[in-house]
Amino acid sequence: MTTPEEVPVAKLRNVCDAASLGFTSAADLPGLETIVGQQRAVQALDFGLGIRNVGFNVYVAGQPGTGKVTAVHTFLESVAKAEERPSDWCYIHNFVDAYRPRTLRLAAGVGRGLQQDMKSFIQRARKEIPAAFESDQYSARRDAIGEGLQRQREALLAQLNQRAQQEGFTIQPTPVGWVVSPIVEGHPLSEQEFLNLDPAVREPIRRRREALETELKRSLKEARNWEKEANRRLQTLNREVALNVVGGLIEDLEEKYEGMPQVVDYLKEVQEDIVSNIDQFLGQPQPETPGAPPQAWAQELAFRKYEVNVAVDHSETVGAPVVMERNPTYNNLFGRIEKEAVYGALQTDFTLIRGGSLHQANGGYLVLPVEEVLRNLFAYDSLKRAIRDRQIVVEEMAERLGFLTTKSLRPEPMPLDVKVVLIGSPYLYHVLYGLDEDFRELFKVKAEFDVRMDRSDESVRDYAAFVCTLCRREGLLPLDAGAVAK
Repeated sequence: MTTPEEVPVAKLRNVCDAASLGFTSAADLPGLETIVGQQRAVQALDFGLGIRNVGFNVYVAGQPGTGKVTAVHTFLESVAKAEERPSDWCYIHNFVDAYRPRTLRLAAGVGRGLQQDMKSFIQRARKEIPAAFESDQYSARRDAIGEGLQRQREALLAQLNQRAQQEGFTIQPTPVGWVVSPIVEGHPLSEQEFLNLDPAVREPIRRRREALETELKRSLKEARNWEKEANRRLQTLNREVALNVVGGLIEDLEEKYEGMPQVVDYLKEVQEDIVSNIDQFLGQPQPETPGAPPQAWAQELAFRKYEVNVAVDHSETVGAPVVMERNPTYNNLFGRIEKEAVYGALQTDFTLIRGGSLHQANGGYLVLPVEEVLRNLFAYDSLKRAIRDRQIVVEEMAERLGFLTTKSLRPEPMPLDVKVVLIGSPYLYHVLYGLDEDFRELFKVKAEFDVRMDRSDESVRDYAAFVCTLCRREGLLPLDAGAVAK
């Protein structure tokens, strides 16, 4: 029987010599920009991120405790810094179909500026438009149109009355219209008195009255045409005055956004809508509807359609966005359409559309824990559909189920360009790969983290740099060489 050999305590573990590290403090080391000891995983990540095709998203597999989440996030941030900032995205009112808000793509940082510009524009328009319509010049032109119509009406009525008197009739206004009444012995006859006349006397009167009534109808039709023409002239005047105010304000904005055709087209639509709905700026009272909110509140809601809802703002983003969504529910991924209670009723509009993680990561990278994605209803299937169709659709979850009974919005889909990185266990990767054909088509790249690494001078230096980077990120004091060696 072989006698066991005694092992010295010093050989039970590998001791790192602090002097061999080549530094006195971890603060002297540069930050680590890569993943320590995971060359194969890094190569797979580089490969997947470098191909922009739809199917080359990445599944990062590894056992718990290997640091894959932190490592992947750090790696993606280092890659994203060198890329361009993606576009801002906004939702705007659809002046053709209010229930299908449109998307507006803008250069990074422009969205907030346009939002503030539109708020300032509407505030100025609400002040300057009523002032223009209260001016003496407008009042004089408006009164001239009304007085001209009144003179025509009076002349026509006088002519009809003269013609009726010559025929022995009088024309009287009643709640149901104008009535031609015969005059006998100096006073107009009622319908019953007329029917009581002798037929020999009544018949000639009836024929003359029918002729007068026919002439009265022609005259009243002519008067209505005059009224239509007066209304058309008044609308033309209102449009001219409104354009004089709004046109100047819109021109200033068009000059500012001259190089953005989508914004210029939107501004023209805003101008046309304001001119066509000038009454809401003048505060003219509308008939009250039972159960409807007060007019003051309704008017404020009406002005919302000229706002800009910034769903994605990259004004302060450096490089491409890297979004880590730890709670990937359906709403957190794809956004939601919020509602507000207005006097007992739920209402919504495009300003209440809220973007999700996909919106924020659009043009960059989205990191998701696969277990949480699979655990949330609709999240996984909707994510695959968004990647495959390359668009983000914001819709009510109840609508997906077919249970939605209230009127809601159907925003225009937003084009999607994102790299999705799923992080999970090797077991879940094999389950999805074996059971889900879509997964095999959409996540063609697998980056697997090992649980061990070769000990070499290079890996030791990298690990020391990783310690330095971790201290800086967490705001900790730098370790000296002895602490790093331990």
